[in-house]
Amino acid sequence: MHSIALAELPTAKNAEGPAHDFFLSYPYLLVWTDQVDVWRLSDSADLTHIITLEVYVTKPSGPTPIIDHARGLLILPEPIRVGPPQLRIFTLRNGGLARDIELYGRLADVDIQYRQADGHALVLLVEDAGASQPHGKTSIVEVDVARIVSNAGSSISFLSRVNLPPHLNEREKLRDLPPLVLEPISFGKNGDIIATSTTRRLGKVDLLYWQAGPSTDDRQLTKTLELLPGLEGCKSMLPARHLAVDDSTLVLCTHEDAGPAITERTSVRALDTSSLAVRWSAKPIPGQVRTLHHIPSLDVLVLSAAQDVTNHDEDRESLQIRTAIVVLDARTGDRRAIHAVDSDAQGSYVVDCFVSPDWDNPVVGLAWQNGDVLTVGLNKFIADGFEREGEGERARTLALFPAELIAASVGRKEIVTVAGVKKHPVISEGGREDDVPDWEEEEGKVMFAKW
Repeated sequence: MHSIALAELPTAKNAEGPAHDFFLSYPYLLVWTDQVDVWRLSDSADLTHIITLEVYVTKPSGPTPIIDHARGLLILPEPIRVGPPQLRIFTLRNGGLARDIELYGRLADVDIQYRQADGHALVLLVEDAGASQPHGKTSIVEVDVARIVSNAGSSISFLSRVNLPPHLNEREKLRDLPPLVLEPISFGKNGDIIATSTTRRLGKVDLLYWQAGPSTDDRQLTKTLELLPGLEGCKSMLPARHLAVDDSTLVLCTHEDAGPAITERTSVRALDTSSLAVRWSAKPIPGQVRTLHHIPSLDVLVLSAAQDVTNHDEDRESLQIRTAIVVLDARTGDRRAIHAVDSDAQGSYVVDCFVSPDWDNPVVGLAWQNGDVLTVGLNKFIADGFEREGEGERARTLALFPAELIAASVGRKEIVTVAGVKKHPVISEGGREDDVPDWEEEEGKVMFAKW
């Protein structure tokens, strides 16, 4: 295990009140207080304050922020309860608001696909029900963020828009949440779009492929692929995580549920992005996959999965959750390693599993709610798994953060956590503001550690 030192997060100039949330996309760290500050991490693990945003924007509760490293842009999706949602574009040079891109409908709770090469974004939007669409409509729209920002006076238009094909339109009325009926998962350099489609109890996942045509308006659904579960008695099959390994390979995780939690599992497949052919299918992983990383230097995939292994016949006050770290060969799907930690043995629940972006010496780590942290070199993990205490199941950890953790993230050689974050209630689709519970808000703080 690495030797980790706890450091105090500096206070930005003019910031008042405690830090209550953060977003880390190495090397940038965004911190929310009564203002939004952007810090930069260096290879020496030092923090440098870069800018304070000109306009305060609440941290998105759905799609995560996007940093365009090539153009020096920060994109903050902002759902607005009254009026259309927006993409708020800031410059990392001075924190100025470069442009607001007004969308329509509602932003779906799914990350925006962003293509750094040309500054194009795929956004998933949901239109409310109307006379022509009695159940609402889910749309994937392509936005040229780079052009809109560079031409401040130009009108905003969408390059293209795709919807469910007519024979799947019935799914709109069966959706529990918009991402189920349609969710973009791949955005090729040539403009091709791949999306998943399913419903909560459909028991399969369809892949839909739109090929870019001669013009942006000429985009046709050209391929489909039906993915079926391998789990006997599967009642629900839902897309979980996805990741582009390279320009031609997409890895897709699908969660399969046959009823009792202990039977849940995740299937992992590698797909050819031009043909939708399945290149390999890995041995299923117990539980639900939470994170997925590709480590190019070792050509492996690192996944974390959580499984409820509670014996519900016992009189218990809490669930027993087993968290597994799985390493797969990125070219074949062969399993290189799988090792797990148990919440009963650790006395706490895992908040996050992470892999540092230092690809020359990647580190896998876990952070628990009680502030414990475990880090181990990925090569050592593949060979030996977690270091245990004595002959028991408990993994050897470092009691690092002196507070209950809400979230954690990792840089190249640093761990950033947030504790006591303000609680953000979720309004379900079709819900009203009157239905929002009266949450008690807590003062929070962001903590910073480095190895």
